Amino acid sequence: MVVVDNARKMISKTIDIVVTSVLQTTAGKMIFGRFIEAGAGAHGIAAPQPVRAQAAAAPQAASS
Repeated sequence: MVVVDNARKMISKTIDIVVTSVLQTTAGKMIFGRFIEAGAGAHGIAAPQPVRAQAAAAPQAASS
């Protein structure tokens, strides 16, 4: 489940968010984030750039 602050008007749209926290539950992960509108950088605060996470490689089995 993904929960995004300040994004009610963006429901059903694909947007970039800034992830603020991740919570692992027995049912899966909950990802919390914030939506920063395009004009937010105009107030002297630079909008964070989205970061794409890369999955870690699976450990390789030792050969004998």
